[in-house]
Amino acid sequence: MEIYYFLGGLIIALGILSAVISKVFSQKKCERLINNFEAYTIVLQLHMEKAYEIIHKDKILIYSLEATKIKDSEFNTYSKDFVRLVEKMLGPRLCKEFIFLYGNYETFVFTLVEYFNTTYEGDAIRKTSIENMMEAENVEGT
Repeated sequence: MEIYYFLGGLIIALGILSAVISKVFSQKKCERLINNFEAYTIVLQLHMEKAYEIIHKDKILIYSLEATKIKDSEFNTYSKDFVRLVEKMLGPRLCKEFIFLYGNYETFVFTLVEYFNTTYEGDAIRKTSIENMMEAENVEGT
């Protein structure tokens, strides 16, 4: 009977010890990510820029050149495509690192989508096309 108490106590002690060790490793990983945040940001920025270029060239450029608005449903699809492309470019290991860095998957995706939206709103080709159309309308109206 005493052996069962000993084994039970040993199992509980090992469980507590493994939880403490896991917590320490998690804290060290978090410290490493925060200390190297700038390097991680550069890597993420590079992949987001490349993914945006691909999505823009394949799906958005025609709207920019024609200075037309993308339908919300299509824009949502393009945003999702962008997120999937960034994840694919990063690979599973870096994705896990960024998800850990941002706290959860939803926050990581929110960051990606926010970048996509901001970059689309600042699209120079689209702005130039709209300005050219407005100038043409002003010249015709005069």
